[in-house]
Amino acid sequence: MFEIVATLAIMSIVVMVVYQGVDSMTASVAGAENRLVNLDEARTLMDTTTKDLRTATRLQAGTSAFAIANDTEVEFYANLNLSSSNGYAPVRVHIYVDSNNQLIEEVKQPDAASIANAPNYTYDSDPTNKPHVRYVGRYVANPSGSPIFTYLDQNGNPITPTPLTGTALLGINSVSIDLMIRKTPTGGIGYTTLQSTVRMPNMDFTQVSS
Repeated sequence: MFEIVATLAIMSIVVMVVYQGVDSMTASVAGAENRLVNLDEARTLMDTTTKDLRTATRLQAGTSAFAIANDTEVEFYANLNLSSSNGYAPVRVHIYVDSNNQLIEEVKQPDAASIANAPNYTYDSDPTNKPHVRYVGRYVANPSGSPIFTYLDQNGNPITPTPLTGTALLGINSVSIDLMIRKTPTGGIGYTTLQSTVRMPNMDFTQVSS
């Protein structure tokens, strides 16, 4: 009887160790999968955001390319996907994080009636002129105090406070992007963070008159 009890006790210990090992391995695999999802999502969001911002342009000299410059939201005029159908006019791009932690891109063409009055474009006078809305990605998890967008002057110094207005908008020379992505807060998986600073070459362009 003593030998049976001892054997059962040893077997219980072995089973417990094996179970803990399997549980730990399962958690490790799940964690690795979540990290890969975080990284893939962060790259997708960063690629789209940097591509859009790089095309930012002023509608006229002395004006800002930016209409909104906030921590989690930016709206600007851009030479993005230019088309002969609208006279190669700049579009207005709005990038923001919605209530579901998804990054959304809205691209709006200028009002058709304003194209002939370039560069005095309007974008909100025609109620039928709707933006093209595109879901870019999800899991954006920047906590309060960790802005997605930081706006920099020509010396690389942050321009504050946000949201920027007036002359502060005119001072934007580049934008720093910090994306903190986390699919799930469970399992002890931290944020995957990507950072990039976007310089906007169109902002320095001065058209040469003939």
